[in-house]
Amino acid sequence: MTTIRQILDEKGWGSIVLSSNQTIQQVAKFLTARRVGAAPVVDDHGVLVGMLSERDIMRFVGDLGEHSNHWTAADLMTTLVVSCSPETTILDAMMMMTNKRCRHLPVFDNHALVGIVSIGDLVKARLEEAEFEVASLRSYITT
Repeated sequence: MTTIRQILDEKGWGSIVLSSNQTIQQVAKFLTARRVGAAPVVDDHGVLVGMLSERDIMRFVGDLGEHSNHWTAADLMTTLVVSCSPETTILDAMMMMTNKRCRHLPVFDNHALVGIVSIGDLVKARLEEAEFEVASLRSYITT
C-alpha cells in the first residue's frame, strides 16, 4: 500500500505557507501564481494556525465585495485542520479527506510541517496502484 511518504518522494517535500496577516488579495495572487488550490497558514512564529483554500476565498468574496481588501488569511482560514504523517496510507488519507470534507492535508513529521498532499495527488497514486495490480494480474494469468 502506497504511503504519503512515497507520494512526497515523487512530488517533492516541503510546502509553501501563507502568513496569517496576508490580505486576501495577496493570498489569491500568491495561490494563483503558484498554481495551488490551498496552503497552510502560519502565525508570526511559524506555527500552523489554519488552512486557506481558493474555495474558502470564493465563498466569502461575494459577500465581502469592495471591503474584501481589509480581510486577512486569518479571517477566512479553516482553523480545524486535519493532517497526516508520512506513514499514513493513501486510503487512510482519502478517508480523512472524505470524512472531514477537505481537499488538502498538511503532512507533519515529528511536529514539523514537511509537505502537503491534495486529493489529486492521492487519486493519481491510487490509479497508479490499480494499474500496477491489473498489469500484475494479467501477467499472472497469461504465464
